Amino acid sequence: MSKVVFMIDGWFMRKRIYSLKTFHYDGPNIRKYCCNHLRKEDQIYRIFYYDTEPLDKKGHNPITKKPVDFKKTPVAEAQYKLLDSIKRTPNFALRLGKTVWRNNSWVLDPIKFDALLSKKITVDELVERDVRPLIQQKAVDMKMGLDIASIATKRLADTLIVISGDADIVPALKLARQEGMIVGLDPLWNPVQPELSEHVDFISTRANKKQNLSAEEGS
Repeated sequence: MSKVVFMIDGWFMRKRIYSLKTFHYDGPNIRKYCCNHLRKEDQIYRIFYYDTEPLDKKGHNPITKKPVDFKKTPVAEAQYKLLDSIKRTPNFALRLGKTVWRNNSWVLDPIKFDALLSKKITVDELVERDVRPLIQQKAVDMKMGLDIASIATKRLADTLIVISGDADIVPALKLARQEGMIVGLDPLWNPVQPELSEHVDFISTRANKKQNLSAEEGS
């Protein structure tokens, strides 16, 4: 019997699944997707899920000047619901990094940015939803790398499958292979960076490229 461990970059997987409209994104369905990678002789050792809680700050929208409590936005409520679902799903280990609002800055929607530059619209035509806070995740890659190293050196699993698109974890993947683990990558149909594909044994995605779901399931 072969033990398989999954390492999931939550931000990456959530974005890709929403784009692909493959399934309703919650703990049980993420686990079900991981199980699609298993052969008959395999069993799950654990599913490590890396993410951050919503931004716990307040600010003012630069377009409308309205106060915003980021912890109470619909996006934040959906994230809390997702994390709670993962906590209650078997085989999961939730690893949380930190959410940082970089310099209290805001980012303009790229489409609206291009429209401004081409003078198709003016600043006065921008609306509240055209901007978002510049948020970064901290410590997520570090936590994933440490977990991979620990599992590999302690030989707790035989196969590692990573769902990510980040080449920053390459050193940890190299270590896992040196320790005898089979390392797989699931990029969810996202283009794979050469330095990432070089240090895995196989690349496999079990999601269909596009499925039609209801608006509620795809959001």
